[in-house]
Amino acid sequence: MYLYRPWYVVASTPLPKNIVVVLDTSSSMKAKHGNETVLDLAKLAAKTVLGTLSPSDKVAFISFAAEVEIPLGKSYASHCFSDHLADAVPSNIAYLNSHIDEREAYGSTFYTDALEKAFMFLKNSENGGTRDKVILFLTDGIPTDSKQMVMNTIQQRNEELNNGVMIITYGLGAAAQKEGREILTSMANQDGTLYGVPPRGQVRKGQYIEIQNPDELRTKMALYYALFFDSRTKHSPKVSVPYLDAWGLGLITTVSLPIVINGQLKGVVGLDLTMIDLLEDVLYLQKGELSYAFIIDDRGRAVLHPLLPSPLDVFEDPILINITDIERGADFEQVYTSMTKGSAGTKDLTAVRTFSKGEWSLEGRVTKTFSATYYWKPIEVIGYSLCLVLTKDFKQIDLASLVSSGDDFLYHRLDLIERNSDLCRYYNTSSLRSGRSTVKFAAEAFTDPSRYLDTEETAGRVRHYTKFMNDRIGFVPNPGFKSDIRNNVIATRQAEKYWPSFHRLDSGIQHWIPWRYIGTYNGVFRRIPGGMNHKLYSPSMRPW
Repeated sequence: MYLYRPWYVVASTPLPKNIVVVLDTSSSMKAKHGNETVLDLAKLAAKTVLGTLSPSDKVAFISFAAEVEIPLGKSYASHCFSDHLADAVPSNIAYLNSHIDEREAYGSTFYTDALEKAFMFLKNSENGGTRDKVILFLTDGIPTDSKQMVMNTIQQRNEELNNGVMIITYGLGAAAQKEGREILTSMANQDGTLYGVPPRGQVRKGQYIEIQNPDELRTKMALYYALFFDSRTKHSPKVSVPYLDAWGLGLITTVSLPIVINGQLKGVVGLDLTMIDLLEDVLYLQKGELSYAFIIDDRGRAVLHPLLPSPLDVFEDPILINITDIERGADFEQVYTSMTKGSAGTKDLTAVRTFSKGEWSLEGRVTKTFSATYYWKPIEVIGYSLCLVLTKDFKQIDLASLVSSGDDFLYHRLDLIERNSDLCRYYNTSSLRSGRSTVKFAAEAFTDPSRYLDTEETAGRVRHYTKFMNDRIGFVPNPGFKSDIRNNVIATRQAEKYWPSFHRLDSGIQHWIPWRYIGTYNGVFRRIPGGMNHKLYSPSMRPW
C-alpha cells in the first residue's frame, strides 16, 4: 500500500527518525484470531513499520515477556543491533524482519525492562542531529511489574534525552480494557499522576491507540508517522534513496512532495526517475582511463561511483555506503564537507583508482595513483552533489575525418537483416559463415544512451544505422550517434586487414582462436566472425 512506502513517509514527515519498535510476546499473544495468532498479526504490523523507513532513519527492535530479547546481529559488529540503532538500509531491515519472524509467545508481561532497553538504544545513538525520536509500544496485557516503576522509568530516562522522545502505545485484548487503557494512555502522555508519578517539565506527548479488531493492527501501527506531520513546516521536494522498482524499471528514485490543504495532509504527489535517465551524462563520462565522476546525496552516501555496481547491473536494492569509505585521499575531507553542505568548488588532490586485473574474485586488482583536479557542484532540487575527478595529463586525440568505403559497417543484429544464407551456428551462437565482421554499439556511443537502452531495435532502425555508417556523401541524417562514432566504425574496419578470414583458418594456433575483436572507449565493438551481442554489452566495461 502506498501509505506504507518510504517516499510517502519522507514527504509527509521530512525529519529522519530514530525509532524503536517494542513488541509484547507474552503467552497471551498466542490467542487465535481466525487462522492466525495475535502474535502473527503483531509481527506483520512490526514488519510493515520497518517497511516505511528510509536509509536516513535508524531503527531497533525489542520483544518482551518475562525477559527482553533483542537481535544480536550476524557478525562481530553485533552492537549495530544489540545496543545501537541500526541504519534502516535494506540489508538491516531484512535481518530484523527475519528476527521478528522467529519470535514465539511465552511468559508474563514485564514492561519496565523493555522500556529501559528502548531508551538505551535511543541514548546510545544520539549524535546531535535533529531527528524525531519515537517508541512504538504494542501489548495485549497489563504490566506484571509495578505501574509506578513503569512511569518512573519513562520519566527518568526521557529526562536524560531532554524529554525529546514520543511514545505511541497500542493496546489490544486486556490492554484495551479499563486498566490497560489507563496505563497505556499514561505512558503515551508521559503523565503518571494516577500512579504517584506526576509529570516534570514539558514532554512530547504521543498517543494511545486502541485496537478492538486485530485485523486493524497493521494499518493503525504503520501510520504512526502521521503524528509527526507539522503543518508549519515549509515543505520542499524530497528525493528517496535509490531502490529497485517493483515493475521492472531497474534502479529508480522517487521525488515526492506532500499535498497540504488548510493545514491538513491530504496526500503526496510523486515522480519516479530511473537512475539511468538521471545519471546518464555522468555514467558515460569519457575523459580517459583515469578520470571519473561520482555523485553523493546530502548525507554523504555514494549514489554513483566507479567502485560501486553500475545502475545498469543492479538487480537488488543497493547497499548504501558513505563516500569517505571509497574516497580515502588525505585531503578529501575538505571536498566532502563542502559537498555535503551543498557548496561548489575545485581542489587539486592526489587521486587513487582501483581496477580489476580481470575477474575480481580470481585475478585481483591494480591500484593507480595520479594527480587530479576535483570539480564539484550541487545538483539543484534533488539534493545530490556531483564531483568530476579529471586527471591533469589527459589529452583527447580525435581521428581525422574518414570517408566510408560504402561497405564498412554490418550491424550485429543478424536477426534483423537479410543474410539468412550466410548464417551458421558457431559456439552456440548465430554467426556469419563468410567470416565478415559485425559492429555492436554500446549505450555510450549514442547522444541519448537511455533512449537507446529503452527503445526496441527494429529492422527499420538497423537499416538507418547501416545507411548512415556506409554513406559516402553525407546525405543520410545521423540517427543519434555521437559525432566521432562513424569515424571509429570506419577506422576499426581496417583491422580486418590483419585478421585472417575465418574460412581460411589453417592448422596450429588458429584453431584455438574463436574470435578476434576490437573495442573503442566510446562504445564501438567490432568482432570477427560477426555475431550478436547482448544490448548492455560495452567493451570499455569489460575486464580485458
